[in-house]
Amino acid sequence: MTTASPHLIAAVSLSCIITALTCNPLQAAEIDFLERFRGTWSGSGKVQREGSSQPRQVTCSVTGSPAENRISAQGTCRAALIFTRPIGVDLAYDPRSGTYHGTYTGSRIGPAQLTGTRSGDAVNLRIEWPRPVNGDKQAAMVIRNDGQGTLRITVADNLTPGGPTQQTSEIVLARR
Repeated sequence: MTTASPHLIAAVSLSCIITALTCNPLQAAEIDFLERFRGTWSGSGKVQREGSSQPRQVTCSVTGSPAENRISAQGTCRAALIFTRPIGVDLAYDPRSGTYHGTYTGSRIGPAQLTGTRSGDAVNLRIEWPRPVNGDKQAAMVIRNDGQGTLRITVADNLTPGGPTQQTSEIVLARR
């Protein structure tokens, strides 16, 4: 039986460690997904603030800046040329749990906490508002990026306590 040289053992060990750290296919897929958000986006949609209000037409512009295991998209939405609100999403991806968590800004009641997971082209998030909206503090947000230059953000909530969940906002943005 021959004994391997210490240099060969060290080289093989280092190679295995590098492969394990850099070639995780799940991590690579998430990095590719986050890169889809890079750049400037603009578009329009409708936002319904509460159950008793009518949906408002809005135009929005955001800039996406992905980083390692993170996406930040910041911008503004405007309604009726008199109302402008800063908006933003800051999400971190946890490769150990496969979940996203972060913050949504843009609501008149303050920043909301987001948690969820990705399925295909969509990140499905639970919104935890800082104060009750439509009788509770939860809603759902879906951020869908098809990788072809379209970014769609929808929010669903129950507009009356205990009522059915329905879409309250939809904004569709295109990469500029």
